[in-house]
Amino acid sequence: MGDAALEMTRVGLHLAPLRARVFQLGTVLRWAPGEALCRRGAVQRQLHVVLSGRADYPGGWFGPGAHTGELGFLLGVPRTADVTARDEVTTWSVDAEVLERDAAAAAVLVSALVRELPSRLRKFRPPAAPTGNFCDDGHPAIRGLAAVLRGISEEATATAIWSFVRDLPYRFGPWWMRASDTLRLGHGMCTTKSNLEVALFRAAGLEAGFVEVRGDAALVQPLLPPAWRQLVQGPVRHYMGAVRLEGRWHVAECSFTDPCLRQLGTRWPAVLELLPCRFGAGAPFHPVAHVFGQDPFAVDVLPELDEAMARRSSYDTDQLELLNVLTDALQPGTFDEPAWLARARALLDGEPARAYHVALAAAVALAGELHGHLEEPA
Repeated sequence: MGDAALEMTRVGLHLAPLRARVFQLGTVLRWAPGEALCRRGAVQRQLHVVLSGRADYPGGWFGPGAHTGELGFLLGVPRTADVTARDEVTTWSVDAEVLERDAAAAAVLVSALVRELPSRLRKFRPPAAPTGNFCDDGHPAIRGLAAVLRGISEEATATAIWSFVRDLPYRFGPWWMRASDTLRLGHGMCTTKSNLEVALFRAAGLEAGFVEVRGDAALVQPLLPPAWRQLVQGPVRHYMGAVRLEGRWHVAECSFTDPCLRQLGTRWPAVLELLPCRFGAGAPFHPVAHVFGQDPFAVDVLPELDEAMARRSSYDTDQLELLNVLTDALQPGTFDEPAWLARARALLDGEPARAYHVALAAAVALAGELHGHLEEPA
C-alpha cells in the first residue's frame, strides 16, 4: 500500500506535493474488530489516519478518512477517550518522535492538521438551530445580494441568481440552517443551496419554490469517497429550487458545480451532455429529468422546506465532514488558507525547520483549545 492510500482522507487532502515523503514517516497498521487504537488515560504520541473500516468511541463512531490521536500527537497529553475497531480497520499511523527526521514533510503534515482542527472545534461551537423561517428572504444580506444580482428582466435576474448559487462549492453537511447562514458559509448541499437560491429569487421579486426528488443513495454516490459508498445506502431526498418564468415553473438545479457534475457523469453519463450548463426561460436546468428521460416541466412545487430542514441527520458533524473528502478534492480552494499556514508554506523550500515550527505553533494552539473542550465536565 503506497502513499496514494492517504489521498482520500481529510489529512491527505492537504499533503501535496510532499505526500510520498509524509507517507514514509509512518506505517500502515491493521486492527482486528474489538482491538483498541487508543486507551483513555494512556500517553501515546501517535496519530492514526483511518484508510478503511470503522471505529467506535464513547457516544459515536468514525470511518474512512478520519484521524484520531492528534491531541496526544501534538501536545503529548493523555488520550481523552477509548477508540476501538468496530470492523477490521486499516490505518496509516505515525509517531511524533519521527517528525524531526524530515522537517519539510513534518511541516506539511502538521499544516494539514491545522487545516482540519477548526472543523473539530465547530462541533463545540454550533450555531443556534432555527426553529422556522429557514428561507429568510427578508434578511438584509439576502436582500442586498438580490439587488446586486437583479438584471434587466426576470429571466436575467433568475439566471444570475442560479449561476451565483451554483458556483458555490457543493459539500455534505447540516441542512438545518437559514438561507442567510448558507450565504455566510459560502458552500452547501442540495437542501441549503436550493434554500438560498429560492430566498434570493423571492428577495428579487420572483415567484419561487422547491421541488423534491426521491431516489436512493446511488444518485449521489459518485461524490462520496470510495470507502464510504458501501456505507451510505438507502433512500434519499434531493431538493431543487424552481422559479416561475413566462407563466411556467422552471427547475433551477443549483447544487452541483461543474467539477461535481463531471464526477456524477462517471456514473450517469447523460449528465455530461448538460455541460456547459445553461438556464433560462424555456430552458429549465433539471439534470435528474434529463438523465431519466422525464419532462422537466412536469413538477410539483412546494412553497417551503421548513419541515424537511428541521429534520436532523443520522450522521454527526464529524461524520458528515468525512463525506467531503472527494468533493473538497474536486473543488480546491473551498476554504481560505489560515495566515499561519501561508507563512509556513512560504518558508517550506528554504527553511523547512522554521516552516515546521510555525505550523506546529498553529497546531498546538488549536489542539489546546480542542483539548480544553474535551476535558470539560459533561
